[in-house]
Amino acid sequence: MRTIAIAAVTLDGKIALDPDHFPDWTSAEDKVFMRALLDTADVVVVGHNTFKTAKEPLSKRNCIVLTGSVASTERKGDKLLYVNPGTTDLKAILEPYATVAILGGAKTYSYFLQHNLLHELYLTIEPVVFGRGISLFEHLEGSPTHFKLLSMRKLNEDGTVLLHYSLAAAK
Repeated sequence: MRTIAIAAVTLDGKIALDPDHFPDWTSAEDKVFMRALLDTADVVVVGHNTFKTAKEPLSKRNCIVLTGSVASTERKGDKLLYVNPGTTDLKAILEPYATVAILGGAKTYSYFLQHNLLHELYLTIEPVVFGRGISLFEHLEGSPTHFKLLSMRKLNEDGTVLLHYSLAAAK
């Protein structure tokens, strides 16, 4: 299983202004990249707030929603499974999938990193500043985690940059 986090951040490291903020602030080039990468994934994992804000586009994909609103797991349709990561072995649920895309939000990104379930990170940096908001790994606890830069690419003339990282070997 290969898990890939896909995120867009502002210059000040924010993924959203608040939990209900729809990610319409990212560039067209980021959206094209994200959709193409999602097309290679067997399943997309999101948090409950992310699912609520992007329900329409996510409903077309095989999707797992991490939420505390179910006791364990609850099938909501052919392509939709709700999972409580506090009571369920998420790794066992993800094992059948070759490629897992993690699409946010901050609790979900933090959960995957904290539980050693994150292998790669595609990070788009958009040339915009919110000044406040939600940070990418806002809910992460413990010691720092190091990444290794694999590639970087300028996506447009405005200065949107795509960075591809893998988890660095333990030091």
